[in-house]
Amino acid sequence: MRNSLSVFGLTALILIAIDLAVASFLSFAESRNQVPSIVRYFEYGRSVPGKLDRWIESPGTPGNLFGVAWRSDIIADSKSAFAAEDPAAGPVIRSYGMSFVNHILVAAQEVDPSLQIDSHGGPGAPPNFTYAVAFDDRAQRREGDVNVLGILSSSVPALAAMSNRTIFFEQPAPFTYPVFLPEAGGLRRIEPLVNSAQQELSLAADLKAAKAWHEQLSQQDAYYSSVEFGAPLLDRSPFLRLVRRSIAVARIQQKKRDLMDPDDTNAFPYREVIHEIVRSFAIMSREDGQLPLVMLIQSRDSSDVDVLSVAQPILEEFDIPYFATVEHFDPRDSSGFLPDGHYQKDVDGQFGRALLETLRKNGFGR
Repeated sequence: MRNSLSVFGLTALILIAIDLAVASFLSFAESRNQVPSIVRYFEYGRSVPGKLDRWIESPGTPGNLFGVAWRSDIIADSKSAFAAEDPAAGPVIRSYGMSFVNHILVAAQEVDPSLQIDSHGGPGAPPNFTYAVAFDDRAQRREGDVNVLGILSSSVPALAAMSNRTIFFEQPAPFTYPVFLPEAGGLRRIEPLVNSAQQELSLAADLKAAKAWHEQLSQQDAYYSSVEFGAPLLDRSPFLRLVRRSIAVARIQQKKRDLMDPDDTNAFPYREVIHEIVRSFAIMSREDGQLPLVMLIQSRDSSDVDVLSVAQPILEEFDIPYFATVEHFDPRDSSGFLPDGHYQKDVDGQFGRALLETLRKNGFGR
């Protein structure tokens, strides 16, 4: 027994020594402004508060997502750009999406340089984000414009989230968005208490507001967990960061599967929410004399929700124009994707040409 305890104690000391040595190396590398892949590898395991604090402390570092895609900034920039536009220049394609949508629109513009494009979005933006921005940006559109609503298959599970910080542990961009829930006559919009980078920064000095915000996340965001947000002091240990990363990523993936499982009584009603988002978006656009276009992006993960099959019933019922990538390229063909998950440029080119044809069929353009 004594020998076993000695071996255990020696092993623990060795592990602690290795952990301290790795921590010292990481600290040294960062102090010299060197960020090799091994440093980034351990950074992925920091708690969400730990990542946000480091982004706040070092605003100019590569990969810093703290200031990205806050809706308040998007709407403010949209108002300024809209005020500077020349209405006589003709209709504009106003998109609300993510990089996938932007790439397709740019590809279409390369074929037809006369297209005027006004894009709004965020990284991995879920449908609740894109719809909220489209709704809030309503005043910055004119009769005759095309309104594009982007729905990305891999982001559908985030309908049950209020922020990328809870569902994308390794890159938890803190921008926020509402949760929408079905209710009689439409959707109930649950707005997050934090809606700007300034509000996020103010939480450090306002403990009451910080507590209320985290309470709201725990109650309204299905992905919020102490696994990702608790005990930030453990970030000092590179070994414990690896443990946290492994547990957090596995927990989030399991949560996604549970929430998207139609046979699970606790599943999120994502079909109903998407149907009402699409219907409401189309009604809003048509009331304002604009053409609604729903862009359905199917990413390469075969476990993703089939967004075309989900949205098609409501699209057909209300005769809503749409563009679905799956109708132009098979997402099971891995040759069409870049290592980061985006489509290859030539595939985006195919999408761009097909999108122009879709627009023409619906009366937009030459």
